[in-house]
Amino acid sequence: MKAALLNFLFIFMVLVSGVALSKTPSTDAYARCMARTKNDRLNCQAGCGMIVQQCYDEGVADINNQIVKLSEDIKGKSAVVCADLVENYLNEASRMEANVGKQTKNFVGWTGSELTLNFARQRLDNILLIRKSCN
Repeated sequence: MKAALLNFLFIFMVLVSGVALSKTPSTDAYARCMARTKNDRLNCQAGCGMIVQQCYDEGVADINNQIVKLSEDIKGKSAVVCADLVENYLNEASRMEANVGKQTKNFVGWTGSELTLNFARQRLDNILLIRKSCN
């Protein structure tokens, strides 16, 4: 277990070294949703948090869809080693995100949702890096 974690951390550090966040927040689905719902949030009387949570959910879903498409593209066009790296990375990232996500349940506010969105953005960046390295 410890060896697997160390391997993941090594792969993660290699992937993120020299990589900036790929998309600026102003161009992703989360930002578009926040802009689209601005008036609703400003005029909201009850259940306002649901509007914000919807934007987080839209942002994460959009990124996850992009990751699926990129993963399929890599599997179809790249060497097996690249496809394996994508699969292994996504599996390890999923486990790590789930573990960290459990720890945010007791936090007040949007910490858990923000972490989920940031993790999704980072996964997308790393898959883009893998694709770039494999082509």
